[in-house]
This record gives sequence, structure tokens and C-alpha cells, in this order.
Amino acid sequence: MSTTKISRRYAVALFDILQDGVKIQAALNAAAGLMADVDAKAFMESSSYSVEVKSSVFKKLLSGVGSKEILNLTRMLLEREKISLLPEILCLFDGFVAESESLIDAHITSAVDLDEKAVKALAAALTAGVGKKVGVTSGKDESILGGVIVQIGDRKIDCSVRGKLDNMKRVIAS
Repeated sequence: MSTTKISRRYAVALFDILQDGVKIQAALNAAAGLMADVDAKAFMESSSYSVEVKSSVFKKLLSGVGSKEILNLTRMLLEREKISLLPEILCLFDGFVAESESLIDAHITSAVDLDEKAVKALAAALTAGVGKKVGVTSGKDESILGGVIVQIGDRKIDCSVRGKLDNMKRVIAS
């Protein structure tokens, strides 16, 4: 198994912990920062010192930041001789955090002008469906007759009357 796959599993687990409301970012940054130091990395990867000794270094480092989850992670990585993955785990974790905080743009086309309440309701429904915050713009196109067409990135969701009639026409014609 590649190191990226292993690191990804740890990063996903950490991201799940973050989603549960546990503050781990400062401790993870501190622990990975220690591994960025050449001498500290050599010490942590050395077989001359026990896991307990190495773990105590992380315990002292993280005492001010306070995260038992990251302390447990570092101990587990030390026991499995995978402590060198810590910077890669941090990088993947940061990517998950950035992706989760990103805003996706959606454009809604309807047959009539939508009021602000309807746009907010659609934005909330799209946010729940996509799993990310959705910013919504709306427009009017009377030719769709009714319903809405939602464009999110390269995805198009056609719930318009015109779209349904076109689908029925294709089915009948085949």
C-alpha cells in the first residue's frame, strides 16, 4: 500500500474528528512542524529510542496546545513506525478542510422571478444535498414554463416543465 493511501486514511479520520467539533488543527500543525525539523525527524525515526521516549517529546510539545487525539495519533504512528507520514497527513487534512469550507456556485433558472425567501430555501436544500455551502444566483426564462433548472458546476438538474415535456417527446418518438 502506498504511503499516500495510508496518510489519506489518517487524514480522513482526523477530518471526521474535526467535523465532530474537536479542535485538533493547532496540535496537528505543531506535531507536523516538529517532523519538519531535520534533527527531530532523525530522532523520531531512530530505532535507538523507545516509543515511550519519543512519545514523551510529543506530549511536552502538545501540552500547551492540548489535543489528546493528536497525542494518540503520534503514539500510534510511532508504534507502527509511520511517524514520517505526519507532514503528508497534515497536507491531506488541510486539503479536506479547505475543500469543506469552499463555496460552490449554483445558478437557478425559473419561469418566474423568485423572491428572496425561495432563493434561500433552494440554497439551503442544495447545501444539504451537496454537502458544501452553495451560493445561489437566479434568473428568469419563461420558455421553461414552470419548475426550475439548477446548474452547479458542470452538473445540470432540469426540473422544468419544458424539460419533462421534451423527455416525454423523446420517449414517444422512440
